[in-house]
Amino acid sequence: MSTSTYTNTAYATNYGVKASNGTMGILVSGTKVLIIHRRLKNQHTQENGPPDTWSFPGGGLEPDETPEQCIIREMKEELAVDVTIEPIGDEPVWGMTDDNINGKLWRCTIFVVKQVDDNQQVKINEPTKHAGFRWIEWADLYPMIKADVEEDGKADMEEDGKADGAGQRMFFFEPMKNMVLKYPLRCDPSSLYKRTV
Repeated sequence: MSTSTYTNTAYATNYGVKASNGTMGILVSGTKVLIIHRRLKNQHTQENGPPDTWSFPGGGLEPDETPEQCIIREMKEELAVDVTIEPIGDEPVWGMTDDNINGKLWRCTIFVVKQVDDNQQVKINEPTKHAGFRWIEWADLYPMIKADVEEDGKADMEEDGKADGAGQRMFFFEPMKNMVLKYPLRCDPSSLYKRTV
């Protein structure tokens, strides 16, 4: 595993504004990926909020922690699984987004990760932060996130993961929306294994 050249020190954006660093991990099983249902968290609600947005697992870097170390730690803390980072070609990172989350700027590093031991059962390890999880086909998820971006939160999903307007409305975490905007051509599942664009 490669290590990054930066740690959790705020970086300067083009506008001279400081931001924090975070990660998201795309946990892959075949052509399916895992998404978690985050609970609402804001300045008034810190834990046990109602179900809110869907996201990949991840979180903010600890002091002196690399993004690679962070995503491995976060996957264990949130889902009780050990993971390895799967390189995309010769690059360890799937992508990066710059996000405004609750008025705070974040740079999110996105990794593709795989379970070290398939016998480990994925579970919600932090129920005060997450309401549940789902495995969903990458080819179905990407258009749903795009629909949430384009239609201001009108992405729908049935229990089987199909987007057809008949099921539960899904809203996605800001870094996932920005991921689709920044990397619109990575909707093919092959982008989880090799650099396509």
